[in-house]
Amino acid sequence: MLKKNSSLTYKEIYGQPESFQAINDTLSDIYSVLDKVFAKENHYDELLFTGCGTSFYLAQSAAYAFSSYTGIPAKAVPCSELYFFPETFVKGRKVLVLPITRKSYTTEVRMAIDKIRSFPDVTTLAITCDSDSKLYNDNYIYSPVTPEDSVIMTRSFTSMIYLTVIMAMYVGGKKNEIEAMANYAEAARELLVKMDAMAKQIIAENPNLNLFITLGQGVYYGIANECMNKMKEMGIANSEAYYSLEYRHGPMSLVDNNTLVLTLANSATVEYDAKLLTQMKGYGAVTAVIGENVSSTMADASYKLDLTFGYNDMQYAALIGFIGQFIGYYIAEKKNIDADSPRNLSQAIVLPA
Repeated sequence: MLKKNSSLTYKEIYGQPESFQAINDTLSDIYSVLDKVFAKENHYDELLFTGCGTSFYLAQSAAYAFSSYTGIPAKAVPCSELYFFPETFVKGRKVLVLPITRKSYTTEVRMAIDKIRSFPDVTTLAITCDSDSKLYNDNYIYSPVTPEDSVIMTRSFTSMIYLTVIMAMYVGGKKNEIEAMANYAEAARELLVKMDAMAKQIIAENPNLNLFITLGQGVYYGIANECMNKMKEMGIANSEAYYSLEYRHGPMSLVDNNTLVLTLANSATVEYDAKLLTQMKGYGAVTAVIGENVSSTMADASYKLDLTFGYNDMQYAALIGFIGQFIGYYIAEKKNIDADSPRNLSQAIVLPA
């Protein structure tokens, strides 16, 4: 299908399976770096995943996944916080800092890492799509096939989510769960088509939507934030993201017939997510859900997509966010906005000297 606007972004969304496959093809290289960084003599008090914008949302999911698999404390911190208040996060402790970045020259990343490495007992491990990250980090793991000419992060986001989940599984002794993702690229190709169709239908059938809400818990919270970000960046739309049950605590006051509430259903929260979506639909919202068996557990949702590959929530993390990319794309198409040239944005934020 020929796309008048946003053709580059749309093409790169569909390039994500190749990025996943390239990571699977280089797992031995990734494991060798992780063996070095997490050798027995390297005991860390905490891991700090850091990034800016999309990469910070990625850090939120990465920190959750790592703590869940390893029991080692981990948190997500924006690069600006590390730069301005480094003592708060690293003073007097042995810390591994993990900058997440598509481009190595993003100013805030360089500023934060340069400052944080001045502290004793701080080591850095970059999670990146740019091998030049090795120039200012102790170590790095790398998504080798992630070319993006578009300003919007799509395949770079999901490939680095995939890297962080693999890292969490490997360090946590769950290599079998990585091996279970050998056909990840094939699963991605199937889900891209399904989520493309779902997003297109939602926007076509509900032309008056003007508020887009994404909800998620656990590893899906950071993904929900990134879905929000894609709708905002690509479609110049009012979008918000929350932990699912937090939405009742004030924000739901905005819900009306022009609101989309999209839930990324974690297996641990399905019962509560179902009740929440039913409540939001009662207030007039258009409701959508993606997860395992949601056609039966959330039957009254307006739109439903079942995940059928037998993965756990961590394994689905890099796939479930496709929906935010496509909804953002179709909002832009409806408004005749070219998402290839998003307003006020660039591939990497470089601050003036």
